[in-house]
Parts: sequence; C-alpha cells; structure tokens
Amino acid sequence: MFFRVRATLTDRPGALASLATTCGDAGLNILGLQLFPDLGKVTDELVISTPEGWTARAVAELVGGAGGDEVSVEPCTTHDLIDQPTRWLAAAQDVLGDPSRLAESLDRLLGPHPERWTATEHSRAGALTALAEAGGTDEAPTALGRPRSAGVTYAETPTGLVARLGGHTVGVAGIAPTDGQEVTIEVAPAWRRLGIGTALLQRARTLLAARGMTELVLLAPADDEGFVSMVCGTGLRARIRVTQGVLQARIPLAGLGASDAAGTPTPAR
Repeated sequence: MFFRVRATLTDRPGALASLATTCGDAGLNILGLQLFPDLGKVTDELVISTPEGWTARAVAELVGGAGGDEVSVEPCTTHDLIDQPTRWLAAAQDVLGDPSRLAESLDRLLGPHPERWTATEHSRAGALTALAEAGGTDEAPTALGRPRSAGVTYAETPTGLVARLGGHTVGVAGIAPTDGQEVTIEVAPAWRRLGIGTALLQRARTLLAARGMTELVLLAPADDEGFVSMVCGTGLRARIRVTQGVLQARIPLAGLGASDAAGTPTPAR
C-alpha cells in the first residue's frame, strides 16, 4: 500500500530523523519527501510504502506518536512519486495551452482543500493562476516573473504585526512597549529575501508614527546577514551600530505625512 502523509513537526534538529526511525522500525518505507518550513515548525509530506494490512488510521497513529501534529493520511499511487518540479512544469504547460484546466491542475497537484495548503503551496498556486490568466499571450513572461511574495497580507496584532499567506504565518514584527519602541522582525526561512521583512519594517514605522512615536529601534543578532539590506530596502535614514553582539538600527519617525499614516495595517481579527 502507498500512503501520502502530511504532518507538522517542531522545527528542531532531529525531529525528522526521529520520525524516519519510527517508520523504519515499523517496516514503513519512505519513498518521497517534501519539506515546507514555517516559523517554528515544518510541514513534511511523505509518500510511504507499507506492508499489507496497514490502514490510513494506523499510519496516522504511528506518525502522531513520533511527534507529528495535524497529521493527514490518504491512499495514493506511484504517480505521487513523480518529481515535483516536473509535475508543476507539466501543469504550467497545460494551463498555458488551456486556461480552463487551472482548477483541474491545482486539484491534481495540491488537493481540493486550500485550507490545508502550506504557504509555499499557496504561492505556487498563485503563480500557476497568473499563468492561466495570461492565457498563453505575450503577458506570460510577466506572469512567470511574478514575485513569490505576491498575495502576502499584513495585519496588526496585540504584539506587533504579522505577515500571512493563505492562513500561514510567514513573518512577524514584534514591537516591545518601551520608550525606544524596539522592533524585532522574523521571516520564515523559505520566505526570506523576498521583501517581506522590508514590508514589515515599513509598516511598523508607519504604525509607530501614527501612535506619536519619534523613533524606532530595530534589533537583530550581529550575524543576521539580511539586516542591512532590509533596512536599506526601505529607503529610510538609519543609524546602524553593533553593541554587545546585537545589531541596532535607530530610525527617526518624525515628518511622516497623512498619506504615510494611511498605510497603517488593518487590525487582526
């Protein structure tokens, strides 16, 4: 029997190895694997071959016992072992030739339940939709070049700001209630260097200015390679220094106009 298994694991060293060991000890063979990282967790999709007599429920119980959360298991075939880039390229060719095949292609690639898709899969679906909308016209290259961060939404939370894609959190900006309004920004590994951190910083700046603050202090570990590019990407003036292993950028907020304040994110509900 073949099963396609999806489970969420804590993002820590050895979590996947522990799951693989548990499967191996039970005689289950992992034939395919996809990883979808998020903040603090990773969604793993496995194609597993089991001995005769195994049921989807038995597989789910095994994976759950090995630390898997939000486990889903469904029977599948060897078709699910086809290389993922190959499947998506074939789907792109299909929708360029016939845009009406978009829904069929997404259902075949991702399943009929968008609420179960990871943030990465929502982004892939958005790119394929853009190709279908181009309909094989001269706009297709533009659709192919559509930013992978398209579709990300931003909202205010009690502790700062959050960036989401398809119900998944791909970035957060934490705002500490201090006089200096200290801000920390974290973006999920698969979503870095796509402008999400810069967008969170810009929105944090607008939000704090609307609250009457005069300065924002952005903090990060000294080894954060994307810190300077994120700050520079906003076009803001900033004084950057390293103090006791912490990167610090002091950004003045004075002088923001009404048009800037109008960009304040919608509060999360």
